[in-house]
Amino acid sequence: MTGAIATSVLLGVVRHAAHPAQSAPADAGFVVSGAVSIAGNGSFTRDGRGGCAGAGQYADLRNGAPVVIAGDEPPMATGQLADGRALTDGTCRFWFSVPKVPARQDGYRLMVVGRDGGAYTEAALKGTLVTVRLGS
Repeated sequence: MTGAIATSVLLGVVRHAAHPAQSAPADAGFVVSGAVSIAGNGSFTRDGRGGCAGAGQYADLRNGAPVVIAGDEPPMATGQLADGRALTDGTCRFWFSVPKVPARQDGYRLMVVGRDGGAYTEAALKGTLVTVRLGS
């Protein structure tokens, strides 16, 4: 490569890196946020510091466990459970946030570690915090 061409290519790469939003698709999706609660005797354990994690049939519900939102077409969007807290009402609650959920799908299905968290419309996912309750 000649010096002028190499400099042009390098400047193009630097400009692209400095302004990545310019190359992002017009529809980057939306963010879904909410909480998952576990209730019932033996369904979770407390860690003695206010935290909690699933137990028994819910042993896979813990900080970092996957939350998936699927539309009627790929791609799916993924997030994870975070900040598991034992609450005074006898439940264990986790927060989650799922970025880049594709817009304009006919419907959405929320899955928490492979468990069905329900079917939603786009308006329902965007309008408020989504709440999923597992256990009794």
